[in-house]
Amino acid sequence: MKAYRRAFPTLPREANVVSMLAAVIALVVFAIDALTPLDIAVAVFYVVVVLMVASSGNRSTTVTAAWGCVVLTLLGFVMSHDDAYSSGAVARCAVSLLAIAATSMLALRNLTATTTLQEQVELLNLAHDAIVVHDMNDRITFWNRGAEALYGWTAQQALGQSLQEMTQTSFPVPSEQIRAELLRSDRWHGELRRVRRDGSVVVISSRAALWRDSKGNPRAVLATNDDITGRKHAEQALERSEAFLRDAQRLSATGSIAVRFPDGEMWWSDEAYRIFDYARDTVPSPEVIFARTHPDDLALVRGVFEQAAAGESLVDIEHRLVMPDGKTKYVHFVARPATTESGHTEYVGALMDITKTKRAQEALARSNDELAHVTRITMLGELAASIAHEVTQPIAAIVTCGGAALRWLNRPAPEINEAVQSVAQMIRDAKRGDEVIQRIRSMARKHERLPATVDLNGIVGESIALVRRDLERHRVELRPDLALPSLTVWCDRVQLQQVLINLIMNSVQAMAEVAGPRTLRIATRSFDERQAQVIVQDSGTGISEEDAGRLFSTFFTTKADGMGMGLSICRSIVEAHGGRIWAESPATGGAVLQFVLPIDGGSCHEQ
Repeated sequence: MKAYRRAFPTLPREANVVSMLAAVIALVVFAIDALTPLDIAVAVFYVVVVLMVASSGNRSTTVTAAWGCVVLTLLGFVMSHDDAYSSGAVARCAVSLLAIAATSMLALRNLTATTTLQEQVELLNLAHDAIVVHDMNDRITFWNRGAEALYGWTAQQALGQSLQEMTQTSFPVPSEQIRAELLRSDRWHGELRRVRRDGSVVVISSRAALWRDSKGNPRAVLATNDDITGRKHAEQALERSEAFLRDAQRLSATGSIAVRFPDGEMWWSDEAYRIFDYARDTVPSPEVIFARTHPDDLALVRGVFEQAAAGESLVDIEHRLVMPDGKTKYVHFVARPATTESGHTEYVGALMDITKTKRAQEALARSNDELAHVTRITMLGELAASIAHEVTQPIAAIVTCGGAALRWLNRPAPEINEAVQSVAQMIRDAKRGDEVIQRIRSMARKHERLPATVDLNGIVGESIALVRRDLERHRVELRPDLALPSLTVWCDRVQLQQVLINLIMNSVQAMAEVAGPRTLRIATRSFDERQAQVIVQDSGTGISEEDAGRLFSTFFTTKADGMGMGLSICRSIVEAHGGRIWAESPATGGAVLQFVLPIDGGSCHEQ
């Protein structure tokens, strides 16, 4: 309504003034018509009264004023004539009444149209969007309440102003181009930046329509404006978030995959496409994943999809892909299920390219194996006395038995049976010496880790044999406590022997400065259903609290001439076989070094 106050003055004060003025004019016309001898149709001027009252916009008041003017016309006619009425006077009275009636009808019709227009304007004011009408010179002719709320100017302040200047409009393209588009198609839609009355900037989605008159000439532009500032900020935040996610996924080589069941529909992120090396127009599906999966892992991947379809609570799988160039890629996929609003089960997870990690792990394993080999060679040098003793014993036995055999044969009556027995003893001692040498060569040889089923008690016995001389030299009392029946583990025989010898020699060295009894207990037992345990306990100086946390760290040592590699390598070997190693310092004194290894060959083999 504010936009149309000039055409429809409806304020109470204005209506009262108009009504009073109309009443004065009606009295003046009546006085002239009834009390003066003028022989003209003075009552015609009552139409002015009707029009003035009608301009107030009140229909009932207009009807009342019209009937009042009719009554005054008739009353004036009666008062201004005697009983004889001339035809001219009657005609003048009739003309006046017709004029009043016609004017009243037209006024009432105009009021009906005005009321309809006012109702339409009110409907426009109810709209949440800002509705603005401006002429072809950019002057505002209509400004609804939505425009007041959006821009901050009232309709009274905005009417007649230049829309673009008042709002400091910034166009996405030159304004002349927008005007040309309006004149060409009568429509335009785009985004604008405008400044509100309080100085804040808003982003506007504007839809403009051109209104033409009956001759086709452009007369005005009606525009609906919607404030999309919040949406634009949200879109920009979403774009930034998506950009961050894309960059993070690209840098971390992690893609996103969503799978909906039961139909199996899938969605991949850009990084997932890169990991699988598929074009962006490829439709994601289990089949295209199967096509990239390594043949040896295909059954595993299919099984995981079947588990997910059955509602598995967690999907966690590592497998290999064979790329179009023939190279192998390692991936790790983790996903959890979620129920959508439609009731479908959808798995959303992360696909990580762990090829570099796997390659690094393999390189680290090779480095650890090489380092373990170097330490074995070093350890063999330290065990030279024990090794020489182990080899010398069977050689000396062979020499003794050989001499005895010659004496039995050189007798006047050769003792064949005795000679055969001596030769048999020679063969036995030769085999014992060969076994010692083979064990030494095995430890000295550089080879890849070869896990196999190993008799734990047997490895303990072989390790003790290699260090027995050192045990005797340091006056260490050995107390084996081996489980019966013997336990078997799935490990590399040589590396397990290296761990045992290293732990034994550490215990021997820890007891070197002990004045009292030197006792070494080596025990094997079952730790639980899936793991076997080896315990090496000495009566040495023990482990301080300060050293306990660093004992297995690389380059940490408590020895003056130590390198700090022995226990670190032991930990690497044990953990590489799926076990763990730790140390304790019991209240009774000394130190306990122990480790566990998997009994189950399958789980260890997977490591």
